[in-house]
Amino acid sequence: MSATVTVEPMIETELWTSFVSLLRSYAAAAGLNMSATPKIEEAENSVAIVATGVRMKIQFDPTTRRVEFQKRNDTGALLTSGSFEILLDGTIEIGGSKLDMDHVAINLVSLALKHDERRKGTNP
Repeated sequence: MSATVTVEPMIETELWTSFVSLLRSYAAAAGLNMSATPKIEEAENSVAIVATGVRMKIQFDPTTRRVEFQKRNDTGALLTSGSFEILLDGTIEIGGSKLDMDHVAINLVSLALKHDERRKGTNP
């Protein structure tokens, strides 16, 4: 029993680390089509995607595996928020559906960057 207690926090940490890695990768890829690559700010249990005029903070609670996110504009006004759960099998439960981490990471990056009008080839 003590092995399970010891192993489970490691699994949660690894799942969060994997998810953050996906966010970094997809934000970098999205930046290829933008005039400025979005910045990723990381802390132990949170990550923020920062782009022109917006900041999406994503906070992980390792005890519940719940993730809360909030997207705010540069004046601090809340634009959108939500939550989901990282499941022990590596999938994510969001809105009553189970999705792969990749899909959720892509969707969050897209949501974070949605209003950024400074795309390559367009007028600012």
